[in-house]
Amino acid sequence: MQTETVSDGNAEVELRPRRSPSGSIQSVERAILLLKEFGLSGPELGVTEASKRLGLHKSTVSRLLGTLERGGFVEQVSDTRRYRLGLQLASLAGLAVTQLDLSSAARPYLVNLAAQSEETATLSVLDGDEAVNIDQVPGPHPVKDLGWIGRRLPLHASAGGKPLLASLSAEQLERWLRQPLPAYTERTVVSPEQLRRELQEMLACGYVIVSEEYEPGLTAVGAPVYDYHREIVASITISGPTFRLHPEQLETAARLIKDTAERISARLGYTPQQTSERKDTRPYPHVSARTARHWDARQQVVQTGVAAGPTNGETRG
Repeated sequence: MQTETVSDGNAEVELRPRRSPSGSIQSVERAILLLKEFGLSGPELGVTEASKRLGLHKSTVSRLLGTLERGGFVEQVSDTRRYRLGLQLASLAGLAVTQLDLSSAARPYLVNLAAQSEETATLSVLDGDEAVNIDQVPGPHPVKDLGWIGRRLPLHASAGGKPLLASLSAEQLERWLRQPLPAYTERTVVSPEQLRRELQEMLACGYVIVSEEYEPGLTAVGAPVYDYHREIVASITISGPTFRLHPEQLETAARLIKDTAERISARLGYTPQQTSERKDTRPYPHVSARTARHWDARQQVVQTGVAAGPTNGETRG
């Protein structure tokens, strides 16, 4: 593809990006080379110097730097008028390293969790206002939850999202709760007061059960993963069809998910704070009578033939 240009009397202005023989956008390739030049030339780089090193016209380098500056990838030093790398690059690099370390640290535990629970195990992180799956190990059953890597889920209606919702500061959480929360099913919790209670209970006992709040027929158990700063950096979940995750199975899943989250957190350097407060010693209080009643009622509906649960294929959640 040739570049279409017009002249303003001083320099040619590109109207359409030129593609290189490999099919990539030439301006993107030039921006990448320009960013890499900062690592080769030193912490600061001027327009003239970059132009000579890259063999590009100064006007082209200036436009590239201007675009990168607007994106936060470089910034101009006021005293020298030269450029240096911006904080946006540090943020992205930190996120990439964190997720790489997190995925590699959690992977063997996810494999073990899926084998022990015989359900799908998933690792998720916070991205904006959503949870995004970054790793997953499917369960062995033909009927299983396949949320797929890269899928985004709502924070308030998913077992992977609620632990990440608890990672927000008090101010961020209150601001988030003031927005209208969509109800995906009749069981979706949209009440700010109830969500606050759920998050407090989850932090106290180490896990949360979410049954058919995002998708009918899908139940999941989630837990927060902490790093060495004692901050929640991820969530792990066990998920599967509601008809298979009966109350007894949920209690086993709760024990497994809590133990696995603690092991991954320890791998990331987390050490729980010592406290003299009396902890709730009831066995898995989230596996409550309400959960049991819902499961029993669902089975009665299935048995009468009014609404049958899935019998083959996959649930998506």
